[in-house]
Amino acid sequence: MKLRIISSILLTIATIGTTITVPTQVHAQETIPNEPSIKIASLIATSGPTTKYAAIWQKDSNQKTFPSVARHGMTSGQFQSEFDKYVSRGYRLTSVSGSGSGRQTRYAAIWEKRSGPAWVTRYGMTSGQYQAEFNKYTQQGFRLTHISGYGSGNNARYAAIWEKGSGPAWVAHHGMTSGQYQSEFNKYTSQGFRLTQVSGYGTGNQARYAAIWEKRSGPAWVARHGMTSSQYQSEFNKYTSQGFRLTHVSGYGTGNQTRYAAIWEKRSGPAWVARHGMTSGQYQSEFNKYTDQGYQLIHVSGYGQ
Repeated sequence: MKLRIISSILLTIATIGTTITVPTQVHAQETIPNEPSIKIASLIATSGPTTKYAAIWQKDSNQKTFPSVARHGMTSGQFQSEFDKYVSRGYRLTSVSGSGSGRQTRYAAIWEKRSGPAWVTRYGMTSGQYQAEFNKYTQQGFRLTHISGYGSGNNARYAAIWEKGSGPAWVAHHGMTSGQYQSEFNKYTSQGFRLTQVSGYGTGNQARYAAIWEKRSGPAWVARHGMTSSQYQSEFNKYTSQGFRLTHVSGYGTGNQTRYAAIWEKRSGPAWVARHGMTSGQYQSEFNKYTDQGYQLIHVSGYGQ
Protein backbone atom coordinates (compact mmCIF):
# COMPACT_ATOMS: atom_id res chain seq x y z
CA MET A 1 0.00 0.00 0.00
CA LYS A 2 1.85 3.11 -1.21
CA LEU A 3 1.40 6.53 0.32
CA ARG A 4 0.40 9.79 -1.51
CA ILE A 5 -1.39 13.24 -0.61
CA ILE A 6 -3.72 16.50 -0.98
CA SER A 7 -4.42 20.38 -1.02
CA SER A 8 -6.69 23.13 0.30
CA ILE A 9 -10.14 21.51 0.56
CA LEU A 10 -13.21 21.83 2.74
CA LEU A 11 -14.70 18.54 3.92
CA THR A 12 -17.85 17.57 5.76
CA ILE A 13 -18.15 13.78 6.03
CA ALA A 14 -20.45 11.57 8.09
CA THR A 15 -20.38 8.17 6.42
CA ILE A 16 -19.84 4.92 8.33
CA GLY A 17 -17.53 2.57 6.46
CA THR A 18 -16.60 -1.08 6.66
CA THR A 19 -14.67 -2.32 9.66
CA ILE A 20 -11.40 -4.21 9.73
CA THR A 21 -11.52 -6.59 12.70
CA VAL A 22 -8.17 -7.24 14.37
CA PRO A 23 -7.57 -9.03 17.70
CA THR A 24 -6.59 -6.53 20.40
CA GLN A 25 -3.49 -7.09 22.49
CA VAL A 26 -3.14 -5.11 25.70
CA HIS A 27 0.30 -3.64 26.16
CA ALA A 28 1.43 -4.07 29.76
CA GLN A 29 1.43 -0.45 30.87
CA GLU A 30 -0.18 0.90 34.02
CA THR A 31 -1.47 4.35 34.89
CA ILE A 32 0.10 5.87 37.99
CA PRO A 33 -2.09 8.81 39.02
CA ASN A 34 0.35 10.21 41.58
CA GLU A 35 2.95 11.26 39.02
CA PRO A 36 3.14 14.89 37.87
CA SER A 37 0.73 15.50 35.03
CA ILE A 38 3.17 16.98 32.53
CA LYS A 39 6.88 17.62 32.28
CA ILE A 40 9.02 19.11 29.54
CA ALA A 41 12.73 19.68 29.16
CA SER A 42 14.68 21.81 26.70
CA LEU A 43 17.18 19.58 24.93
CA ILE A 44 18.21 21.98 22.17
CA ALA A 45 21.76 21.53 20.93
CA THR A 46 23.47 24.88 20.34
CA SER A 47 24.82 23.59 17.03
CA GLY A 48 21.42 22.39 15.85
CA PRO A 49 19.16 23.95 13.21
CA THR A 50 16.62 26.69 13.80
CA THR A 51 13.41 24.86 14.60
CA LYS A 52 9.96 26.38 15.05
CA TYR A 53 7.03 24.75 16.77
CA ALA A 54 3.26 24.58 16.42
CA ALA A 55 1.31 23.05 19.30
CA ILE A 56 -2.15 22.35 20.70
CA TRP A 57 -3.04 22.24 24.39
CA GLN A 58 -6.30 21.06 25.92
CA LYS A 59 -7.66 21.85 29.38
CA ASP A 60 -7.70 18.90 31.77
CA SER A 61 -11.06 19.97 33.21
CA ASN A 62 -12.34 16.54 34.31
CA GLN A 63 -9.03 14.94 35.30
CA LYS A 64 -9.42 12.47 32.43
CA THR A 65 -5.91 12.86 31.07
CA PHE A 66 -2.94 10.67 31.89
CA PRO A 67 0.49 11.53 33.27
CA SER A 68 2.55 12.63 30.29
CA VAL A 69 6.00 13.76 29.32
CA ALA A 70 7.05 16.03 26.45
CA ARG A 71 10.50 16.67 25.06
CA HIS A 72 11.73 18.79 22.15
CA GLY A 73 14.95 19.72 20.39
CA MET A 74 16.29 16.19 20.74
CA THR A 75 18.96 14.69 18.53
CA SER A 76 18.40 11.12 17.38
CA GLY A 77 20.53 9.83 20.24
CA GLN A 78 18.72 11.95 22.82
CA PHE A 79 15.35 10.86 21.48
CA GLN A 80 16.36 7.19 21.69
CA SER A 81 17.59 7.68 25.25
CA GLU A 82 14.38 9.42 26.34
CA PHE A 83 12.32 6.82 24.51
CA ASP A 84 14.03 3.93 26.29
CA LYS A 85 13.73 5.65 29.65
CA TYR A 86 10.03 6.43 29.49
CA VAL A 87 8.94 3.20 27.84
CA SER A 88 10.71 1.31 30.64
CA ARG A 89 8.58 3.32 33.07
CA GLY A 90 5.32 2.34 31.41
CA TYR A 91 4.85 5.27 29.04
CA ARG A 92 3.74 4.91 25.43
CA LEU A 93 4.74 7.28 22.64
CA THR A 94 1.68 9.13 21.31
CA SER A 95 3.28 11.79 19.10
CA VAL A 96 6.65 12.33 17.43
CA SER A 97 7.70 15.06 15.02
CA GLY A 98 10.98 15.19 13.14
CA SER A 99 12.58 18.25 11.55
CA GLY A 100 15.79 18.85 9.64
CA SER A 101 17.91 16.13 8.06
CA GLY A 102 21.05 14.10 8.70
CA ARG A 103 22.97 15.21 11.78
CA GLN A 104 20.73 18.27 11.93
CA THR A 105 17.59 16.22 12.61
CA ARG A 106 15.73 17.11 15.79
CA TYR A 107 12.73 15.45 17.40
CA ALA A 108 9.81 16.59 19.52
CA ALA A 109 7.70 13.94 21.23
CA ILE A 110 4.92 13.23 23.72
CA TRP A 111 4.61 10.13 25.91
CA GLU A 112 1.58 9.17 28.04
CA LYS A 113 1.50 6.75 30.96
CA ARG A 114 -1.53 4.59 30.29
CA SER A 115 -2.54 1.12 29.25
CA GLY A 116 -3.49 0.30 25.69
CA PRO A 117 -2.99 -2.08 22.77
CA ALA A 118 0.37 -3.39 21.65
CA TRP A 119 2.27 -0.69 19.77
CA VAL A 120 5.49 -0.14 17.88
CA THR A 121 7.36 2.88 16.60
CA ARG A 122 10.14 3.45 14.09
CA TYR A 123 12.00 6.62 13.12
CA GLY A 124 14.77 7.74 10.78
CA MET A 125 13.34 5.55 8.01
CA THR A 126 13.89 6.18 4.33
CA SER A 127 10.84 5.94 2.08
CA GLY A 128 11.71 2.35 1.21
CA GLN A 129 12.32 1.37 4.82
CA TYR A 130 9.07 2.99 5.88
CA GLN A 131 7.16 1.15 3.18
CA ALA A 132 8.70 -2.16 4.28
CA GLU A 133 7.84 -1.53 7.95
CA PHE A 134 4.36 -0.38 6.95
CA ASN A 135 3.75 -3.59 5.02
CA LYS A 136 5.14 -5.77 7.82
CA TYR A 137 3.09 -4.29 10.63
CA THR A 138 -0.17 -3.92 8.75
CA GLN A 139 0.09 -7.62 7.81
CA GLN A 140 0.38 -8.35 11.54
CA GLY A 141 -2.81 -6.45 12.33
CA PHE A 142 -1.32 -3.10 13.30
CA ARG A 143 -2.89 0.20 12.29
CA LEU A 144 -0.86 3.30 11.50
CA THR A 145 -1.87 5.95 14.06
CA HIS A 146 0.82 8.59 13.58
CA ILE A 147 3.16 9.64 10.77
CA SER A 148 5.76 12.40 10.51
CA GLY A 149 7.76 13.16 7.38
CA TYR A 150 10.90 15.31 7.57
CA GLY A 151 14.12 16.05 5.76
CA SER A 152 14.36 16.94 2.09
CA GLY A 153 14.94 15.45 -1.34
CA ASN A 154 16.51 12.00 -1.23
CA ASN A 155 17.12 12.59 2.48
CA ALA A 156 13.42 12.48 3.37
CA ARG A 157 12.85 10.41 6.49
CA TYR A 158 9.81 9.13 8.36
CA ALA A 159 8.81 8.47 11.96
CA ALA A 160 5.68 6.41 12.60
CA ILE A 161 3.59 4.77 15.32
CA TRP A 162 1.44 1.67 14.84
CA GLU A 163 -1.10 0.18 17.26
CA LYS A 164 -2.58 -3.32 17.14
CA GLY A 165 -6.35 -3.21 17.26
CA SER A 166 -9.62 -3.22 15.39
CA GLY A 167 -11.26 -0.17 13.87
CA PRO A 168 -12.75 1.33 10.74
CA ALA A 169 -11.25 0.88 7.29
CA TRP A 170 -8.24 3.14 6.79
CA VAL A 171 -5.66 4.10 4.20
CA ALA A 172 -2.30 5.88 4.28
CA HIS A 173 -0.07 7.45 1.65
CA HIS A 174 3.32 9.19 1.70
CA GLY A 175 5.73 10.94 -0.66
CA MET A 176 2.88 12.82 -2.34
CA THR A 177 3.25 16.08 -4.18
CA SER A 178 0.58 18.70 -3.54
CA GLY A 179 -1.28 17.60 -6.67
CA GLN A 180 -1.08 13.92 -5.76
CA TYR A 181 -2.23 14.66 -2.25
CA GLN A 182 -5.19 16.65 -3.54
CA SER A 183 -6.11 13.82 -5.89
CA GLU A 184 -5.95 11.20 -3.14
CA PHE A 185 -7.81 13.50 -0.80
CA ASN A 186 -10.64 13.96 -3.28
CA LYS A 187 -10.81 10.24 -3.98
CA TYR A 188 -10.97 9.10 -0.39
CA THR A 189 -13.31 11.77 0.90
CA SER A 190 -15.72 10.94 -1.94
CA GLN A 191 -15.67 7.36 -0.60
CA GLY A 192 -16.59 8.43 2.94
CA PHE A 193 -13.11 8.66 4.44
CA ARG A 194 -12.06 11.52 6.68
CA LEU A 195 -8.53 12.85 7.02
CA THR A 196 -7.15 12.17 10.50
CA GLN A 197 -3.50 13.14 10.06
CA VAL A 198 -1.37 14.98 7.54
CA SER A 199 2.35 15.70 7.67
CA GLY A 200 3.99 18.16 5.31
CA TYR A 201 7.73 18.16 4.69
CA GLY A 202 10.11 19.86 2.29
CA THR A 203 11.92 18.42 -0.70
CA GLY A 204 13.94 21.38 -1.95
CA ASN A 205 11.45 23.87 -3.34
CA GLN A 206 8.60 21.35 -3.33
CA ALA A 207 6.42 20.08 -0.52
CA ARG A 208 5.63 16.44 0.05
CA TYR A 209 2.84 14.99 2.16
CA ALA A 210 2.09 11.88 4.19
CA ALA A 211 -1.46 11.30 5.40
CA ILE A 212 -3.90 8.92 7.08
CA TRP A 213 -7.62 8.62 6.32
CA GLU A 214 -10.26 6.63 8.21
CA LYS A 215 -13.70 5.59 6.98
CA ARG A 216 -15.93 6.56 9.88
CA SER A 217 -18.65 8.96 10.89
CA GLY A 218 -17.96 12.10 12.86
CA PRO A 219 -18.56 15.83 13.10
CA ALA A 220 -18.16 18.24 10.21
CA TRP A 221 -14.50 18.85 9.44
CA VAL A 222 -12.22 21.00 7.34
CA ALA A 223 -8.69 20.44 6.02
CA ARG A 224 -6.28 22.92 4.46
CA HIS A 225 -2.68 22.68 3.29
CA GLY A 226 -0.01 24.81 1.63
CA MET A 227 -0.94 27.79 3.81
CA THR A 228 1.44 30.60 4.67
CA SER A 229 1.51 31.72 8.30
CA SER A 230 -0.94 34.55 7.62
CA GLN A 231 -3.24 32.29 5.58
CA TYR A 232 -3.20 29.72 8.35
CA GLN A 233 -4.02 32.39 10.93
CA SER A 234 -6.88 33.63 8.77
CA GLU A 235 -8.31 30.12 8.32
CA PHE A 236 -7.81 29.44 12.02
CA ASN A 237 -9.76 32.57 12.98
CA LYS A 238 -12.51 31.80 10.49
CA TYR A 239 -13.13 28.22 11.53
CA THR A 240 -12.78 28.70 15.27
CA SER A 241 -15.35 31.52 15.04
CA GLN A 242 -17.68 28.94 13.44
CA GLY A 243 -17.27 26.47 16.30
CA PHE A 244 -14.48 24.33 14.85
CA ARG A 245 -11.60 23.01 16.98
CA LEU A 246 -8.08 22.55 15.65
CA THR A 247 -7.24 18.84 15.94
CA HIS A 248 -4.03 18.63 13.94
CA VAL A 249 -1.42 21.02 12.52
CA SER A 250 1.80 20.39 10.62
CA GLY A 251 4.41 23.04 9.89
CA TYR A 252 6.94 22.49 7.12
CA GLY A 253 9.43 24.38 4.97
CA THR A 254 9.50 24.64 1.19
CA GLY A 255 12.52 26.50 -0.08
CA ASN A 256 12.82 29.57 2.15
CA GLN A 257 9.15 29.62 3.09
CA THR A 258 7.12 28.02 5.86
CA ARG A 259 3.79 26.37 5.13
CA TYR A 260 1.07 24.79 7.25
CA ALA A 261 -1.42 21.95 6.87
CA ALA A 262 -4.24 21.65 9.39
CA ILE A 263 -7.45 19.83 10.28
CA TRP A 264 -10.41 21.28 12.18
CA GLU A 265 -13.51 19.51 13.55
CA LYS A 266 -16.81 21.11 14.53
CA ARG A 267 -17.53 19.76 18.00
CA SER A 268 -17.68 20.74 21.64
CA GLY A 269 -15.03 19.89 24.21
CA PRO A 270 -12.79 21.28 26.92
CA ALA A 271 -11.05 24.62 26.55
CA TRP A 272 -8.07 24.54 24.19
CA VAL A 273 -5.34 26.79 22.84
CA ALA A 274 -3.00 26.61 19.85
CA ARG A 275 0.17 28.44 18.92
CA HIS A 276 2.44 28.36 15.87
CA GLY A 277 5.69 29.93 14.69
CA MET A 278 7.25 29.56 18.13
CA THR A 279 10.98 29.40 18.72
CA SER A 280 12.22 26.81 21.20
CA GLY A 281 12.26 29.42 23.95
CA GLN A 282 8.78 30.67 23.11
CA TYR A 283 7.45 27.12 22.96
CA GLN A 284 8.97 26.37 26.36
CA SER A 285 7.44 29.55 27.79
CA GLU A 286 3.98 28.80 26.39
CA PHE A 287 4.25 25.22 27.56
CA ASN A 288 5.04 26.31 31.11
CA LYS A 289 2.25 28.89 31.10
CA TYR A 290 -0.49 26.60 29.88
CA THR A 291 0.49 23.54 31.90
CA ASP A 292 0.50 25.75 35.02
CA GLN A 293 -3.10 26.63 34.09
CA GLY A 294 -4.13 22.97 33.87
CA TYR A 295 -3.72 22.41 30.14
CA GLN A 296 -2.13 19.29 28.64
CA LEU A 297 -0.07 19.22 25.47
CA ILE A 298 -1.85 16.96 22.97
CA HIS A 299 0.00 17.74 19.74
CA VAL A 300 3.31 19.28 18.67
CA SER A 301 4.91 19.82 15.27
CA GLY A 302 8.55 20.83 14.92
CA TYR A 303 9.70 22.29 11.61
CA GLY A 304 12.41 24.35 9.94
CA GLN A 305 12.48 26.54 6.86
